[in-house]
Amino acid sequence: GASQILPGESAEKYYHGLASTIDELGAKSMMQIYAAEKMFQCLWWMRRYETQKRSTIIKVMAKELSDSPYASNKDQRIGITMLLEAGLWSDSAIQKLMKDKGHTAGSLLEYAMDRQKEELIELDQSIAQKAATLLQLQKSFEALVNRSVLQERLKLQNELLKRDLKAIDVPTIVHTRSPKALASQSIES
Repeated sequence: GASQILPGESAEKYYHGLASTIDELGAKSMMQIYAAEKMFQCLWWMRRYETQKRSTIIKVMAKELSDSPYASNKDQRIGITMLLEAGLWSDSAIQKLMKDKGHTAGSLLEYAMDRQKEELIELDQSIAQKAATLLQLQKSFEALVNRSVLQERLKLQNELLKRDLKAIDVPTIVHTRSPKALASQSIES
């Protein structure tokens, strides 16, 4: 089929993850491998959405720290973005910019999340949809893998029931009494 890799993603990581998923699930048949591939694709998309959430927040943070009432410095914004993406919050340049703008690391994060609230909610909804799809795929995969085991189990249970039914010896009732006769007999005793 078509490649699932988007520009900027590692084909090696994708195919290694896919192979690991197939191996971990022990997928053997074409149907099992297909289901395993679909499960991995859900996980891959969930990772993409998480990366997009992080990038969205960092973009707003970098804009907030680089915005100047006098001029917009694109190179400065790129540098700030690179530092934030690398997790270098303690870098002296980032610390100075945050202080100059009246932010702490926490307040800057809060500011960015508040500004991008709607986009973050949409991304979280996309993640939740993929998680629900993944859950259904997992159930389908388990049913597919366990189908032959369940069929064998049912077959064995049926055989046991047949054997037990044949072993039950129910005596034939020859003489029956009416409920009225039984009641009068118990009164006399």
